[in-house]
Amino acid sequence: MRAVLARLGRPLPILLAALLLRLAAAWLLPLPADFAQRTDSGLTALNVVSGQGYSHDFYGWHTDAPLRAYMPPLHVAWVTLSLLLPDPRLAHSLQQVAAGTLAVWLVYRLARALGGPLAGGLAGWAMALYPTYIIMTTIPESVVLLSACLAALLLLAWRLWERPGAGRAVAAGLALGLLALGRPQALLLLPALLLWLALKRPLPARLPRLAALCCLAVGLVVVPWAVRNWAVLGGPAFLSTNGGRTCWLGNNPFTTGSGGDVYADRLADYLGIARDPSWPEILEFPAGYPFPHGLEARAAVLSEQALERAFYGAALEYARAEPAEWLALEARKLFSFWWFRPNLGANPQYQGEWAALYRLVYAAVALAAVAGLVLSLRNDRWRRWWLIYAVLGIQSLVYLGFHVLTRFRWEMEFILLILASFAVARACQRAGLTSAVPADRLALSGGV
Repeated sequence: MRAVLARLGRPLPILLAALLLRLAAAWLLPLPADFAQRTDSGLTALNVVSGQGYSHDFYGWHTDAPLRAYMPPLHVAWVTLSLLLPDPRLAHSLQQVAAGTLAVWLVYRLARALGGPLAGGLAGWAMALYPTYIIMTTIPESVVLLSACLAALLLLAWRLWERPGAGRAVAAGLALGLLALGRPQALLLLPALLLWLALKRPLPARLPRLAALCCLAVGLVVVPWAVRNWAVLGGPAFLSTNGGRTCWLGNNPFTTGSGGDVYADRLADYLGIARDPSWPEILEFPAGYPFPHGLEARAAVLSEQALERAFYGAALEYARAEPAEWLALEARKLFSFWWFRPNLGANPQYQGEWAALYRLVYAAVALAAVAGLVLSLRNDRWRRWWLIYAVLGIQSLVYLGFHVLTRFRWEMEFILLILASFAVARACQRAGLTSAVPADRLALSGGV
């Protein structure tokens, strides 16, 4: 048994399996010919390659004056690269396969660093075989790309924590900046990363210098795009302007809190109409998702920044006007994010027939991950896992403030695979199936 478990940690079979499975999925479930039209990033990329510039028509409301900073740029650039190649669909499939395979290798390395060789092998195989990540290779969403970016950030941040140095500080900062170009809220991880360094014992030498280098590297990536947006819009702007509408999707009287899903009865009440008898209890993105009252008449003439502020204002006004209802909504969003949203599987893009299987697989992973989380907190081991906790906590709070989608969790679900693998590795060690390690190294490796 020890020999079998030892072989689990060999990276080459893991990577080969990951690559072949993703290639097979891409061949069996080819991307649709109109894959770029399936996402807001893709629509923006189509405008870029057609000569219309970096623009988005805001779902038909700004066709004459399209929005110029609506989407963050990372996934737009990813799709644009595909569209510039001779066979865009094939190119994008291969990009997805490459990013997915890279993510497997990064997760293997990260889990091995945090939990030891067996945990690394288990997490690598789990990531390679996990149905969600294989299937997402065939769907033109940003999940595969962003999960690879997050895994890269965590691995490079770990390397900085393990052996602090100027080059590693710059590398971690560049990775964080790149992730922020896909998910701007990733910038909230910067103080968490710096605090993680401060928690290391003994305290790293030249900590202020390392922190400054890390911040500088982040700025080198994100500031040029922020300056570009400011110049294009003629005023202060962040990395994207889609935050306001996203916040409204998750904070209004009729939303389930999950994407464009709405409760039919509450939607009818909000619109002041009778409910259509053909409507199901939950509607998924009804045609013309309702604007806040009074905004629809002004949407086409408001500036991009003013439009975003109006959506934010309406969402905040709802929370202030109905605090008890809003808190109940937040509780539902938390459940939807870490368990299952009410309408999981209704979207044909995600093949509802595998939703039931996914529920079973995820339930098993989640339970094992909870055990791994508890084990990671014991003794002084929590210091090593601090950034993992920060990612889970910060991302949860951000999405609770906006809206939740299962694919948002998928971007970091590999963390649950790592925690679950750590729990299994520790169980194997306690059962005598793996060699024991010196007591002072238990927190470092979790057994071999």
